[in-house]
Amino acid sequence: MNDSDATSILVVSAHPDDESLGAGGTIATHTAEGIPVDVFCLTSNNVRKVELDAACKELGVRKVYTENRGDFAIDLELRQEVVDVILETRPTIIITHSTEDYNVNHVVCSELVDQAVEWASHSTIFDNAHRVGRIYHMEINSLQSRPHIMVDISSTYETALSALKKHNSQLQKADGFYVNFYDARTRLRGVQGACERAEAFTIRIPFHAGPFYPENSVRTLL
Repeated sequence: MNDSDATSILVVSAHPDDESLGAGGTIATHTAEGIPVDVFCLTSNNVRKVELDAACKELGVRKVYTENRGDFAIDLELRQEVVDVILETRPTIIITHSTEDYNVNHVVCSELVDQAVEWASHSTIFDNAHRVGRIYHMEINSLQSRPHIMVDISSTYETALSALKKHNSQLQKADGFYVNFYDARTRLRGVQGACERAEAFTIRIPFHAGPFYPENSVRTLL
């Protein structure tokens, strides 16, 4: 990361509502602290784009990026689009899906982020190359077996819940499942995190090995 790059967060999600269900409280916590958060959703349509924009406004998101694709039209050809958003927003960290998720589109999204983060940091390819420090994997409908960190969202849970409810087209289909699951999951993670409500994440260190990434060539480990 360049010294001139300010601290920010980019959330890369497969579908509208994933940002709220997986990291709504975490997004709201950081935006409340004045830390910019951007969201890039890989799928959308006219209805869901309106819902996504409303949810992100509720969470205090700085800018929303979307692809006009169907729910299942996620593939590795989207890598360059993710790279472009990384180079524009220059995030310190990225929040995205876990590879433990049962949803294949979520897994592909996670793989896309891994590739895009490495590619975006390649200084021989991009004059404005940018290095993302860490990738955080969020939970959607699959609980992670060994999360690395719990983010206390006790003060922002209601904001996140309000944002989730903006995705009305999806909530109607699921007959209350998403709201109930988010309630139960954040209470469970809160117990584990010694707080009222929490969201859990695993942390991935991006691939930056090789002569094009001098920050990874060190003299000692300490």
